[in-house]
This record gives sequence, C-alpha cells and structure tokens, in this order.
Amino acid sequence: MVMSTILEEKIVHLAKWLITKDMKQADLARKMNVTQPCVHAWIYGVRPPNARHMMELYRMSGGKVGLKDWCEVFHDKQA
Repeated sequence: MVMSTILEEKIVHLAKWLITKDMKQADLARKMNVTQPCVHAWIYGVRPPNARHMMELYRMSGGKVGLKDWCEVFHDKQA
C-alpha cells in the first residue's frame, strides 16, 4: 500500500532524527513543551504538529524534519 510505505518512511525519518540525537519522545516533548503522546502522534502520523511546532522541529533538526515531510504524509492520507 502506497500510504503505508510513505507513512513508514516519514515515521523512520522523524524517529531516525531522534535516534541520531539520542533523544526519546519524552525528551523532545519536554523541549517543545508538549506531551509525549503528542510527539508519538506526530511520529506515527495520527496528527501533524501545528505550524509553530513544525517550524521548531525544522530549526531543531537543522532542516532534516520539515514541512515537506508532514505534507507528504497528511496529503496522501486525505486523498
């Protein structure tokens, strides 16, 4: 399934960035002033971060996690 493949790529993308930073979901949640379940929902494509959080993730990741990643997941999910 195409959606499954795209979602898996994006999950790996954000999760991989967390791993490279030796950061757990809870660590990212504290840094961004959100809950760990909120970060989990972002990682697994349940819901996207809001615009402010997307910009913060982009900045924190040095551009490795950005708007394009979220658009690909959620555009295909709605199609």
